[in-house]
Amino acid sequence: MKRKLIIFLGILIICTGVMILSNIYKIFLTPLDIGQEIHPDYGDAILILGGGLRPQVVIGFSTEERLNLAVGLYHQKKRSVILSDGSLYRGSPAIKKIKQYLLKRQVDESHIFFEGQSQNTFESCKNSLNIIRKQNFKSIIVCTSPYHQRRSHMILSYLGYEDFKIAKMPISEIYRARSIKQRLRNIRLIFRDYVAILKFLLFKK
Repeated sequence: MKRKLIIFLGILIICTGVMILSNIYKIFLTPLDIGQEIHPDYGDAILILGGGLRPQVVIGFSTEERLNLAVGLYHQKKRSVILSDGSLYRGSPAIKKIKQYLLKRQVDESHIFFEGQSQNTFESCKNSLNIIRKQNFKSIIVCTSPYHQRRSHMILSYLGYEDFKIAKMPISEIYRARSIKQRLRNIRLIFRDYVAILKFLLFKK
């Protein structure tokens, strides 16, 4: 029994080492990455599922890449932009920071909406739907990171979004791993979403 345990731990260590030192972990990304190219004429609004902030109110890596994707889509066609993130509470310095980020990239202030009550993806999708219905938006483009797309699609479908598409993100931190630290982060992001998908399937939240 002890010998089998040692062999198992040895295999686990080797597999972990291979994933950390190579990009083989990306095979687990493929089922999650379901974004598609968006036709320039599609979409009344762009929904950005925020990825949080770093300390000192610095825009997080995931949030920034989602903002950049949304900006590119916005300049294809002037659509409204909805940003949903739990850090955007009333009076939050994050709102000013992100608004400045978007305005600097020529997104019209009148097109920007903030939803700041959500603490997870399910709540972000649910609370954003209230804005979408209130503004009478019909078709929605969703901007989120590749590792987060499958779960977002599942939740949006479950909540009754009728016309939406997940935008393909060709440039993302998840595709790049120039250091062991970055690989560890990428592995954590991917497998965390697998756990979250399982949680959603079991509890629908």
